[in-house]
Amino acid sequence: MIERFRQKQIRFDKDKNKGRVKVSRLVALLEGHPYEDKIWKDFNIKGIESEYIVVGNIDQVCTVLEKIKKEYISFNLKCYTEDVFFSRGQEKIEGVPDQNPLIFNLNNFVNDDGEIVDKGLQAYAIYDSKSQFFETFSMAKYANMLFDKKLDALAELNLNFFRGLSAKSQFNKYQSYRMIENDGETFVRGITSLSYKEYGVDFSFVSTMLMLHKYMKSNPGNNYRIIFAALNESKLEIIVSSEGLKDAGDFGKISSAISIKTNDVGKGALSITHIINVVVKGGGFYLYPKDNKVKKKNISINHGSTSVSKAFEELSKLDDFYDYADVFVKELKEVKGIKTPDDLRKRILLRFAPTLSNLKPLEKQMSAIFGKVIGNEIKDFAFLLEMCKKAEELEIDYDLKDRVRIEISDILLNNK
Repeated sequence: MIERFRQKQIRFDKDKNKGRVKVSRLVALLEGHPYEDKIWKDFNIKGIESEYIVVGNIDQVCTVLEKIKKEYISFNLKCYTEDVFFSRGQEKIEGVPDQNPLIFNLNNFVNDDGEIVDKGLQAYAIYDSKSQFFETFSMAKYANMLFDKKLDALAELNLNFFRGLSAKSQFNKYQSYRMIENDGETFVRGITSLSYKEYGVDFSFVSTMLMLHKYMKSNPGNNYRIIFAALNESKLEIIVSSEGLKDAGDFGKISSAISIKTNDVGKGALSITHIINVVVKGGGFYLYPKDNKVKKKNISINHGSTSVSKAFEELSKLDDFYDYADVFVKELKEVKGIKTPDDLRKRILLRFAPTLSNLKPLEKQMSAIFGKVIGNEIKDFAFLLEMCKKAEELEIDYDLKDRVRIEISDILLNNK
């Protein structure tokens, strides 16, 4: 994983945790955001800006986001496909895996201020931006193969055919090029339609923290802590847990939690998902509950198709999840086959066998964790939970980590 754009987990420092942030500092993260004014209005920020939001580790996440906002400057450009060409960089660029990175050349575009710029701009391709460009011509796989094999001339020959078509051609799309500037270098992180709504890591964090603040004011005694956070300038996942622990039998202590995720590259989405936090020796792992009433409370906002007003309407539906732990305890105690933890271990191991190609990259790591035989007594269930905790701690891409949680949840809760 490339360090410059890697989604990094925050390792919380107990000694530095103040566990609170003033509202005025929190909303400062949205300075310049297109929905800043709406946040101020909907949450009555003028009336609460001097209040403190008390959530464990909130200050450490806020500090990281402030650093990202300072070091990574994002902006959007609008450009026709016919005005984009590619070239090769002559030296290695940090954050781009290719030794000779592919460069977007935007020869004519409209900037954030609505001004037409024809002097040209060069930007390195990161994430899936080049695939998104090639997909305009339904040739992403082919074009990527040509550029990967350094057959640039042949790739450009194909692209020039489309550029030579009529300006009104279906292939000459007017799109938003979503840029990021860092340390004096410019990158294309995504290409989207003009209707794409960028809610962003800052918006996702601020809006959910403001909602938690509202709940705590109306429900004294309901306290929360951020127990996991991994983010970069474009991606974020934060897990917020209620601080009330419940006894879930063989599963030990659990609490209700939500996973807040946003992905601002490609076909991004902002989601809030209710999950179970299973506490294991000071750490823990996360399961997706199967209770339909709880799952209906989940929120998913598509950046491409959800309007701003609809997005705020959906976010307002997030309710206090503090008491969901009772529902989760009941669900966990009803798990079938709990007296055969080794059978569950085998099922988890089999789920990551090489026959399932999309999970194949994890085969060795999961085998190292779940390869040891455990007993089938009820007491041995604790060993299985410890294995699940180690799987949660794997240093892997966070989209893949989410898949691990889904698969383990399916086996433990649905016994499949």
